[in-house]
Amino acid sequence: MYAPRTMLENFSPFHKGLPMLFVHTPKCGGSFVSKAFGRHGQKCISLQSPSLAGHLLWTQYRDRISALGMNIADYKTFSVVRNPFAWHVSWFTYIRGPKGGKRSGYQLEHDLFQTMSFSDYVDWLDDPSAQRTNTFDMGKQISDWVLDEAGNIAVDHILKQETLVADLSDLIRENNLRLDVPKKRVNVSNSKKDFRAYYTSTEVDKIAARHQKDLTLFGYSFDA
Repeated sequence: MYAPRTMLENFSPFHKGLPMLFVHTPKCGGSFVSKAFGRHGQKCISLQSPSLAGHLLWTQYRDRISALGMNIADYKTFSVVRNPFAWHVSWFTYIRGPKGGKRSGYQLEHDLFQTMSFSDYVDWLDDPSAQRTNTFDMGKQISDWVLDEAGNIAVDHILKQETLVADLSDLIRENNLRLDVPKKRVNVSNSKKDFRAYYTSTEVDKIAARHQKDLTLFGYSFDA
């Protein structure tokens, strides 16, 4: 996308603005970010080329953008991360819901989750013989979307879902963008339960072991 920094860039088709790329980790603030960028987000390179469709990792964007004859370094990149414990509750409740499977492409998981408890879901994550869709994004590390092969953070800005209003405001201010942060949350989960209510100590230990890298890298814990 080309994010406007001046009035001309905001309204004139001849003044593009700052080239930006949102590396969208699924279930991490995508609707909120889309609302903030509005019509400018609809012109993002990730929506213009079929090879860039989907929730690609930064490394995939880098390689596919290079194959198109461009350089990812020419884009200001940013991503949103989230507490892994909350992330998995979001996955489970969304895919299990009436529209989540169809919208996300996880129809198989939608059908499977109908008879699963959250504890069953956590066990399913760790079962290599379980039925699942090949993409299996909920089985990745959140950090997979933002790291290079050496394990270094490759995106220019990391935002957190828990402080997304403030973090997105900082991103806008630091880059002198003419954008407005939405006043209300977007695509809020139908679940009114705190994510911690889904867990027993057994599930806490399993997700903690599964996401140790994410917890350390982003400073998360079950209680924070």
